[in-house]
Amino acid sequence: MARFGVYLPNVAWDGLASPQVIAEYALAAEELGLDSLWVEDRFLHRRVTVLEPLTTLTYVAARTRRIRLGTSILLVNLRNPLVVAKMLGTLDYLSGGRVVLGASLGGSPDEYAAAGVIMKTRVTRLVETLATMKALWAAEPVRREGTLFPLPGVPLGPQPQRQIPILLGGRVDAALQRAGTIADGWLASSGTTAEDFAVGWAKVQEAARSAGRDPATLEPAKFTYIHCAESAEDAFDVLSRALPQYYTAGYDIPRNCVYGPPERCAEQAQRLLDSGVRTLIFSPVTADRGQLETVATSVVPLLR
Repeated sequence: MARFGVYLPNVAWDGLASPQVIAEYALAAEELGLDSLWVEDRFLHRRVTVLEPLTTLTYVAARTRRIRLGTSILLVNLRNPLVVAKMLGTLDYLSGGRVVLGASLGGSPDEYAAAGVIMKTRVTRLVETLATMKALWAAEPVRREGTLFPLPGVPLGPQPQRQIPILLGGRVDAALQRAGTIADGWLASSGTTAEDFAVGWAKVQEAARSAGRDPATLEPAKFTYIHCAESAEDAFDVLSRALPQYYTAGYDIPRNCVYGPPERCAEQAQRLLDSGVRTLIFSPVTADRGQLETVATSVVPLLR
């Protein structure tokens, strides 16, 4: 059965949303029956402000009770894994076990340089970071030496209420391999079409099988930008004004986005579900509650 999530307005598409707007947006998403809330992550950006994701999720965790809280995608390489593991463990405790970690390498040279991390080692660092966090969340303290992040065998608390699911992003074959072998699923980007997803998800499943894992235990997830309007032209205009603020290169809206009247949006979203997506995350480009309500009440019901 498919699950549906929505991005919180932690990206300042049309101005930075107020704390009250963010809290009310999260509560409305839960009351409307959506399954999960997600946040973007960027440290530095030349055109838009992005609120820090774990702080934002902790803020809305206090206002919600059921809805899952996910990162899409947390740039774990730019953070110390000890600190990330501690923050996620604390968030999981405060939220009652609702955290999902979407993680990826990141690709901004400016952010890597500012964080003091060597970009050419980013794959090794990602693998070591995830292994370190899993070790810190283990039931028994782990002692490790001779690794990028040695551990002294001292417990880290609070431990998550269950192993926090880790979904890895990325589209190249090596990233899909990692998603199938060391993660709990794949979180595909907005630039992944239904056709791309079907091919990529098959590679993730094959990697899992080769590693002796059951592909059925992995979560196939994807996010997509969405805007609902009376006409496809009006919706396209909104997306075409918003997305160039975030993406430096041209963004292919007709190929990658879900937009137009609710029925048309549902048809486009259904193609993603038919390709294998089971957690579909909608990302509006506005903090307008009307968009959230339309997605939850006029698009999602056509998919369930």
